Amino acid sequence: MKDVDSVLADPVPEALVVDLAGSSVNIRARWWINPPRRADIMGAQDRVLEAIKNTLTAHGIDLPFPTQQILWHDQTEATDGDRKSQREGWPAGKGDVPQSWAAAQQEQQAASDAAAPPEQAGKAAG
Repeated sequence: MKDVDSVLADPVPEALVVDLAGSSVNIRARWWINPPRRADIMGAQDRVLEAIKNTLTAHGIDLPFPTQQILWHDQTEATDGDRKSQREGWPAGKGDVPQSWAAAQQEQQAASDAAAPPEQAGKAAG
């Protein structure tokens, strides 16, 4: 910053760490110019930020780029929610796991069919 024309030497430009974020170190740069007109501020900001970026790049420091990982799994009716069949997400564990939506629906239909009188059960099947 000190090598950028229009940036004052006094007060001294500063680079302050303001946050240790999840995947970045956030730094606030402060510098002073004279006179502080809006047009001068924008031009000085452009030159200072370009100088900072070029200096970081020259020293092998890459600027972070946010990334996301998207995991796809089978969401068909037969396996949706079946943690034993899913490859991604949380592990199924060693104990009992909740049954899938489809399995719960089949179990509920079977219980409903078993509780219905014989003539209604035949109508539901036909």
